[in-house]
Amino acid sequence: MGKNVQINDYVHITAMEHVFIGDNVLMASKIYISDCSHGSYSGDSNDSSPYSLPIERPLHSKAVIIEDNVWLGEFVSVLPGTTIGKGTIVGANSVVSKSLPSYVIAVGSPAKPIKKYNFETKRWEKTNNI
Repeated sequence: MGKNVQINDYVHITAMEHVFIGDNVLMASKIYISDCSHGSYSGDSNDSSPYSLPIERPLHSKAVIIEDNVWLGEFVSVLPGTTIGKGTIVGANSVVSKSLPSYVIAVGSPAKPIKKYNFETKRWEKTNNI
């Protein structure tokens, strides 16, 4: 946990192995962050069977990294194996299932960048190329 992190009410963080939270991270309410899940669903030979009970599936984990100056909106979910880059904003109700680059605004389920900060113009600009 970094310096100057603000975590509001009903934030749930599950760290089976490694959840890193950088400096100056702002978390709204009702956020879920986890580095683990019941079972494996990556499409390889280790995949969990839908016939097995979810609670009996072996736990699998992949690190979660939230870099400096990130803002997570209300009801955001951050799933195992993801990185949220520096200065990124994740909009309310978004699900981070894939890593996000630095200095973007991402929204949706799954969360996708819709704007990127332009350091030359000092403006957030719409983007379709990330």
